[in-house]
Formats: sequence, structure tokens, C-alpha cells
Amino acid sequence: MSFSTIEFYPGPRVASIVLNRPPMNVINVEMLNELHGAWDEVEGLQTQVVVISGAGGTAFSTGVDIADHMPDRIEQSLKKFHELILRMRRSDCITIAAVHGHTLGGGAELAMMCDFIIAADDTRIGQPEIALACYPPVAAAHLPSAIGLHNASEIVLLGEPLDAIRAERLGLVNRVVPRAELDAAVDSYVDKLLTKSSVALALAKRALRDAVGDQFENALARSERMYLTELVKSDDMVEGVRAFLEKRPPSWKNS
Repeated sequence: MSFSTIEFYPGPRVASIVLNRPPMNVINVEMLNELHGAWDEVEGLQTQVVVISGAGGTAFSTGVDIADHMPDRIEQSLKKFHELILRMRRSDCITIAAVHGHTLGGGAELAMMCDFIIAADDTRIGQPEIALACYPPVAAAHLPSAIGLHNASEIVLLGEPLDAIRAERLGLVNRVVPRAELDAAVDSYVDKLLTKSSVALALAKRALRDAVGDQFENALARSERMYLTELVKSDDMVEGVRAFLEKRPPSWKNS
């Protein structure tokens, strides 16, 4: 498969996926299809470690294309994105997100589904969807158990991004390093993982996921269903998306 929105460097031990739509590396349907294609190869090779990063100096990713949030397009985009999230979560390979700059919306959700997040010190991570009268289904399903309900509420309900140090203190990222040292820090994690038994790593990852059972997957299914059956039908969500695309303040009907 050829790729135009990502760079993919496959390998049986280490693979690299680079989101490649700079400056913001916005995730559109084409990118989602290519990410699924890359993941097909990852699974076929039984890759041990996958590193996901973003091209350019501005952003890891600012999330799913806002235009794809319109009612006639959101279901396809949302389902493809959630299918990718679940494939990553269920995979035996170990995933590392190397984030920098703007890491927002679906970009933040993609990163938080990785087993490790290594963040450059210029990272701003968050879920701004509430400003568009939307909410982030993956983050809403994952964050309460990962960092606690009150911290999750701050991120999802206020929609304000966190700096890298605050994110590290909350346990949202594993480590913060200077931007110039991000690649070296990620390589250090990869090197350590490759000294471990791939069988033991896979089983240990399963054990960690089993610790919360089906809690995340059930929560995500409920969150997605509510998003598509209730939120998408609201006047405010349509207004929020249109206002963003038209670069004007929203006028909420249901405020």
C-alpha cells in the first residue's frame, strides 16, 4: 500500500508511523485509511514496538478534521477512528507516542492509546472539542480511570490544553524532555524494550489491559452511541462546527 498522508517504516522489531500532513497533521479519512493499512502490516509482521510521531515542528496532531464533524460525515470518520483505537489497544505490540507541539483532540486521543507517551517540553496536550459543542469519546472513556475523574473533568469540560509538565504530573505522559532530545529519549525506551522477551511483553500488556477488563471498550461504545444518536442531532454541535469553519464566534441555541 502506498501512503500520502503518513510515512511508514515497517519492521519486525521496530516500526515507525509518522503523521505527515504538516503543519498540524490533521487526521482526515484518507489518513485513517492509511493508518489502518499500516496497522495491517504491523500485525502481519508481528512487530514488537511501534513509534508514532508527527511531521514538522508545530504539532504531533491537532486531531480529526473539523469538516469531518458535520452530521453527514461524522459517523464514517468516528467509526474508522475508534476502530483504529481498538486495534491499537488490543494489539500485542508495544506502542510509543513521541509528541511535540500541539497534541489536541483526536491527536491527543491517539497518543493516549499508546503504551508510552514521551513528550517534548513544547507539548500542549488537551481536548478542545467542548468549544465546538462536541466531546471526545475516547478521552471520555479513558481518562477517568487513567488520571481520576476530577482531572478528566477539567480536561474534557473546560477544553483547555495542558503544558507538558502538568500532563506529566497528572500521569498523562510518561516523560518530558527538551524538544531536541525527543528522538533520543524515544530511542532509549525502544532499546530497553528490545532487550525484553517479546512473548513476556505481549502477555504483560494483555495483563495490564485485562486489569480494567472491558471497562474502556464498553465505555467507548456507550460514548460513541451517545455522540451519534444525541450530540450529532443537536443544533449546537452543527453551529459549533460551522462557526469554526467560518472563523466566527458560535451562537448557541441551547445555552
